[in-house]
Amino acid sequence: MKGARRLASMVLLGVVAAAAPVWGAQNDAPMDPLLRLLVKKGVITREEALELQKEYEAMQERTPAAEAPKAPHEAPAPVAAPEVAPLPNGLDRLHLGTLIFASYQDGREYGGVPGETVRRNRFTIKRAYLDVRYDVAPFLQARLTPDVRQDQTGDWRARFKYVYGRFHWGSWGFLGKPAVEFGLAHMPWLDWEEAINGFRMQDPMFLERNHLFNSADLGVLFGANLGPELPESYRREVDHHYAGRWGSFQVGIYNGSGYHSVEQTSNKAVEARVSLRPVPDTAPGFQVTAFGITGKGNTPEEPDWNLAVLMLSWETPRFTVTGQWERGEGNQSGTMVDAGGRALKHEGYSLFGRLRLGEARRWHLIGRWDHFDPDRDDALSDVQDRWIAGVAWQFFKGNSWLLDYEHLAHDTPGIPDEHRFQLTLQIKY
Repeated sequence: MKGARRLASMVLLGVVAAAAPVWGAQNDAPMDPLLRLLVKKGVITREEALELQKEYEAMQERTPAAEAPKAPHEAPAPVAAPEVAPLPNGLDRLHLGTLIFASYQDGREYGGVPGETVRRNRFTIKRAYLDVRYDVAPFLQARLTPDVRQDQTGDWRARFKYVYGRFHWGSWGFLGKPAVEFGLAHMPWLDWEEAINGFRMQDPMFLERNHLFNSADLGVLFGANLGPELPESYRREVDHHYAGRWGSFQVGIYNGSGYHSVEQTSNKAVEARVSLRPVPDTAPGFQVTAFGITGKGNTPEEPDWNLAVLMLSWETPRFTVTGQWERGEGNQSGTMVDAGGRALKHEGYSLFGRLRLGEARRWHLIGRWDHFDPDRDDALSDVQDRWIAGVAWQFFKGNSWLLDYEHLAHDTPGIPDEHRFQLTLQIKY
């Protein structure tokens, strides 16, 4: 009888403990309320109740908590990918970019005193662009690009390099990716050549370096690829700029003053470039390019400004070589004139080469030679020869270090040769 009462008491204790685990106390000893009631009714003694309570607590400590059984065919719940919050309305059409050339330079320059050079040892910022573009419509993009530079007083000043609206379309028959820029827009030559050269971070290209013109002006530019684009592999591994199967062209009409001068003439400059790929299947990187300008130099006297350029270029995944020849008279600023204000007739040529090394092609060797005669009618004019050699490391996409050496030789007596070492960091995104 005593064993039966004991078993019944333990069952009742388990049911009540699962529903109400609140302990009481009697005579300074905590006891389950049900056991306390059984003791009060005389069913069990107080000692038996305490013993039952201890046994139940020990059993609970030894028994792990029961887990809900899993269905035999139930697969693990998939882990949801984190949700990416969409951009606020309109910001998905905004494109921001930066291009910075930060340099350390050490060399000797001719300062105007016959037979002497001046040492230049300095850190400098050669270029600082903030490029802002916005897709106004599927066919229209706006661009605003401030250019920060240091003036002669050492102060940093901002000026606009590009401010234009760009209308663009998919294709017009044989014309691929036609586009019109209206405003402070590209001129046809330098953006195209810099894409092939790839090292504007060293210093300007041959024609701009000799002060014939710069890269942008107020006006309108129209251009397109000739035929469809070259295969994606070529655009990825060699060059995606102006990658028409048969070439590309651009033609523009401008004030003629350039992007950092006020127009001083009533004349407009007309410029055009045509680049042809004669064998796109066997040598897609080979191009024959012609470029020309006709206009007036940007002074009230309006000296002549005419230019003709012929260039051969060949690009492959491993190397790039270019050769160009120019002939013309005057320049964009109107400063290349004789004592009577007549435009000087000039001529020059330039060779450039780049070799990509390593499996990832991140190391580059570059070399360039420029020859320029600012007055081919004067045997005593200062003919200049410029040699450039450098090694570059492209450590992440378009971000690079370039170490180069430049030597400039003059054939005029009294003007010594100039030279410079330069280390440049290009930051681009």
